[in-house]
Amino acid sequence: MPVVLVLYYAARKSGKNELAKVILVAASMVFFVLYGLPSFLILVASCAFNYLYSAFLGKNKKPVLLAAGISVNVLPLLIFKYLNFFGENFAKIAGHEYTPVSLILPVAISYYTFQMITWCVDSYRGETKGIPVLDYLTYIWFFPRMVMGPITRHDEFIPQINDPAKFRPDPENIATGFVWFTVGMSKKLLLATRFSGASLYGLGLGSGLGLAESWLCTIAYTFEIYLDFSGYCDMAAGVSKMLNLDIPQNFNSPYKAESIGDFWKRWHISLTTFLRKYIYFPLGGNRKGRVRTYINMMIIFIISGFWHGANWTFIIWGALHGVLMVIERLAGDALKKIPKFIRVAVTFALVNIGWVFFASPNLTMATDVIKEMFKADNIMPAVQFYDTFDMGTIPFIRYHLNIAIPLFYVVTYVCLLCTKNIYEKKYKPNLLTAIVCSILFVWSFLYANSVSSFIYFQF
Repeated sequence: MPVVLVLYYAARKSGKNELAKVILVAASMVFFVLYGLPSFLILVASCAFNYLYSAFLGKNKKPVLLAAGISVNVLPLLIFKYLNFFGENFAKIAGHEYTPVSLILPVAISYYTFQMITWCVDSYRGETKGIPVLDYLTYIWFFPRMVMGPITRHDEFIPQINDPAKFRPDPENIATGFVWFTVGMSKKLLLATRFSGASLYGLGLGSGLGLAESWLCTIAYTFEIYLDFSGYCDMAAGVSKMLNLDIPQNFNSPYKAESIGDFWKRWHISLTTFLRKYIYFPLGGNRKGRVRTYINMMIIFIISGFWHGANWTFIIWGALHGVLMVIERLAGDALKKIPKFIRVAVTFALVNIGWVFFASPNLTMATDVIKEMFKADNIMPAVQFYDTFDMGTIPFIRYHLNIAIPLFYVVTYVCLLCTKNIYEKKYKPNLLTAIVCSILFVWSFLYANSVSSFIYFQF
């Protein structure tokens, strides 16, 4: 990143603005090739097709051609991500055995497929006419948000790389970006990773957990997935900020949500925006009567679930959120009469139950965990549960894990409820911020010596 910053701003300062874009594209290529050459070549092929086809589509605005372009974009996703899923299920229906095809899922294919679809639709609408290929590649390949989003529209990004006001390095933006990056890295390495052991332990056992362990393990995953994914997005936003570029906000404190509808206005905002604009509205949205509105809502939530993974657990997760959204619509303003703290608590519990399906390898495991969550036995967690947090080496805490671990949960939840996200909070460039940020950065960096994958990398 320091090398990219120096080269990028040196090119801008010398007036070589096209070279600055080339530097971003080259950095993105290096970043992506490190994940594997096959994945990169598939991305190159997708980019080439979409740029050429968008020019053709802009001159031949026929719905059938738009449908063809979208189909070509979706086809690699269907092959690499869903071929074995469909094969296994069709084989079961036909009473045959299925031998899975060995395929490696290309990195970020789910994200750039949606990104390409937005480009295709916008080209059909005549919105991408005249955009140079270098601007297009900079937009598509921009490395901070390439792997896990947020999904960004061309008109949100391309004008920024051509804006002279953003060509000079801004010390405040570089400082703010570094703070954002550090906040995101500490979310991932200091907090999310700490909860990962408990979530793996609980979702690995399934039955036999008991009441306390089942809730504590599932809440651990609820904390982990938010801290993990929002941590990545904070890091991506921070790197972008250092380059004077703004990417869309992807999270807005989702566990403060007062309803499932409110949750989806706060969680993975760019995905919600994509589904609403490019699927829900074209289906008719809420303009074709109540029943059709509910059907459209179920469609987009099932698509959302299926987009996340080729497993019935993801489809059930999406359908569950869809059903809850329909129930909320049916209830209407009656829900607003319930005290706010109860609405927040119930929404959090429902989201937590939904994550069980999302995180489980199969439906049997998910239903086993949920059954344990409503059994009135095994009130106290086992010793093995406390060991998953790897706090036994910390002085004093190792003798009081039964107090320290629940307190860790409470403090984390209070922080998620009471703190502002990076877009809301104004970081003052003063000595205190510098000291706190430096401590967090070094502390997080020391934890980076072990492998710790982001959950959303698999999507």
